[in-house]
Amino acid sequence: MSKYSEEYKLRVVKAYISGEGGTETVAKKYKVARTCLQQWVAQYELTGSFTKPTRHFSGEFKLKVLNYQQEHHLSDLQTALIFGITNQGTICAWRKRYITGGTEALFQKQGRRSKMPKKSLIPNKPREEWTKDEELAYLRMENEYLKKLTALIQEDKQREKDSKNKKSESSKN
Repeated sequence: MSKYSEEYKLRVVKAYISGEGGTETVAKKYKVARTCLQQWVAQYELTGSFTKPTRHFSGEFKLKVLNYQQEHHLSDLQTALIFGITNQGTICAWRKRYITGGTEALFQKQGRRSKMPKKSLIPNKPREEWTKDEELAYLRMENEYLKKLTALIQEDKQREKDSKNKKSESSKN
C-alpha cells in the first residue's frame, strides 16, 4: 500500500499544474517531498494516471532497465517513467548493486536474513566420534524437543476434555 492515495496525488499534481506555485512551494503546502511531486507530475503528464507500486522485479527486468537507460542516456526519473517504476531511487539502487556485484547481484533475492542458525547443532559424523560439547548440545536440544512435545500433547488432551465437558453440559440443558 502506498503512503498517499491516488486522489491525494491528483489533488497535489493539479495544484502544481494550475499554478499554485513551483515544486518547492506546492510540496511544502501539501507536505510531500519535492522529488515525489516531480515524479507524480511527470507520471501524470506522460500517462494521465499514477503508477501502482510494484514490490518484486525479476533480475532480467532489472538488467533490461539498466541496459535501456545506458543505451538511451536517460535519467533515473525518465527511465522510471518509461518502465512504470514508482520510485526513481529503485533504479539508482539497482545500478549501485550492479556496479558492486555484477549481474549476479541483480538476481539475488532481497529480504530479511533468516534467524535460523546456519550451522546444524547435530554433528555430521558418527555418534561415537562426537566430542563432549557436541553430545551435550545434542542432548539439550533433544530434551527441549521432548518438553515441547509433552506440553503440546497435554494441551491437546486438555482441549479434548474441555470440549467433552461443554458437550455434556449442553446436552443436559
